[in-house]
This record gives sequence, C-alpha cells and structure tokens, in this order.
Amino acid sequence: MKKSKSLFEAVSALKSVTEMLFKKMPVLFLVIIYLVDLGIRSYLSAGWSKTYLLGVLILAISVGIYTSTKSFSETTLSFILGILTIYSIDWEKADFTIFILLYLAYIILIFYISAIRLAAKQESILTQAACKLDIDEYKEVYKRIKEISHKSTKHSQLSIIEKSEVIRYLAFRQVMIGEYEEAINIVELIKGVCQMDLVACCEMYYGLYTYCYNRKPTPPNVSRAVEKMFDKVTTLTISYAEFFEIFSNTKRILIEDKLSYDEYILEIRLLALKGYSSSDIVDELKKNYL
Repeated sequence: MKKSKSLFEAVSALKSVTEMLFKKMPVLFLVIIYLVDLGIRSYLSAGWSKTYLLGVLILAISVGIYTSTKSFSETTLSFILGILTIYSIDWEKADFTIFILLYLAYIILIFYISAIRLAAKQESILTQAACKLDIDEYKEVYKRIKEISHKSTKHSQLSIIEKSEVIRYLAFRQVMIGEYEEAINIVELIKGVCQMDLVACCEMYYGLYTYCYNRKPTPPNVSRAVEKMFDKVTTLTISYAEFFEIFSNTKRILIEDKLSYDEYILEIRLLALKGYSSSDIVDELKKNYL
C-alpha cells in the first residue's frame, strides 16, 4: 500500500520520534541546550550581530508556533511583536548573556512541565484501561500495556498519548491484549490513509476485527487479517466513511456466508461505479442477499 508523503505526516512522525527519544533519555535535552549555547558563543565571538541572531530565533519560534497551532494570525502577531521587541532594544549594550540564560531556563522548565503533564495524562488513560481489563490485577496489567504503548509503530505516526488512547479503546471493547501491538499499527495505517479522527479509525478497525474474530475458524492473527481486508477497501471508489456505513449495515451477508469477502468488495465496487450512493448500495445488497 502506498503511503502518503505529505509534509504533515513527516512532521507528525518527527514529533512522535522526538517525544519518545526525549522521554527515554531526558538528559539529551540538556545536551542539546549545551550545544546550542556553544553555537551562540561561537557566533558572538566571531563578532556578528546579536540582532540578526535574535531575528533568526524569533523566526524559528514563530514557525514552531505555526506548526503547533496552525493559526496564521496568531503566528503573525507573535512574529511581529518579537521583531518589534528586538529593534526596540539596543542589544549591543544590553546584557545578552542574561537574556540567553533566562530563555534557556524557560525552555527547560516548560519541557519538564510538559513531560510531567504528558506522563500524568498517559497514566490516567492506561489506568482506566487496566482497571477495565482486570480490576483485581490492574497493576500488573498496567505494566504490560504501558510497555506496549512505548513500542514504536511501523510508521511512527502516532504519539504516545494516541497509542494509549487506542489501548484504552481496545480494552473497553474487550479486545485481547495479545492483539494490541498489531492493532495499534493497523489503526495507525487507517488513520494515515483515511485522515480521520482517531476514534473513528478505532471504530473501523473494531468493525473488521469483530468480523474476523467471529469467523470459523478464527484467523491465527486477527489484526493481520484486518490489514488484508483494509487493503481491499482502499481499491473502492467510495469514501472510507461510506464503506464503513455499508459494512456496518450489511456485514450479516458475510457472517451468514452469503458472499465471501472478495465477492462482497466486488459487489460494492460495481455498484459504486454505477453511481449508487452508500444508502443505495446498502439497499441493493440487502435486497439481493438478505
């Protein structure tokens, strides 16, 4: 299956990898700060302008704000205020070192506060999942699912909080823990291809999962079977949301073995090519096979 190479997905992947890297090695952040400090000192010792350096810093911060908020107006306001501040101060006379030290201290504090908040949110989500799975042994279950949440996904598109939310969803849906690691990868794939809300992606996965799980004989790896089913969905000319609506209303055709899954997909494809809407396709399938 072809994967999207959009800038948004690349940034999301970089963000997820960076979060995981800093979570596992917090000291790395201090190393980066040290290297930045060395770079700044080298720049200043060469006699170059402090104003230009601050301008580049404001530009980098503004790009970061835009990436995070996706708000052009908010970013523009922050950029303009930053530039006005730079040119309102004589940086050649001001204590530049104190400014840099205070700014670095601010970055470190924000980083650790964010890390604590992230850890607390993850703990809350996984505790809910663990209690749902086994209230008596929830501590042991918590350790197990937390380990799963820290494992990298195939394409590094999901953050650690998103992986934890997928685990919680699966736990409340009574999916076996042994399926979680593969399930997270499939949800990531669905989200990357469909560009839908995470919960909607989980719902799509679970719909296909329950069909595979209830088949006789049950596939040895249910999540892999779901991935193969989803690969066929991508060949249809209707939207993913429309397919899920059709599947939800007509999966009895598959459960009762009126059609094989390949035949079922072919029927939907032919009807879609004739211009049938999702509701019309549901009606046709029910009329012909139910």
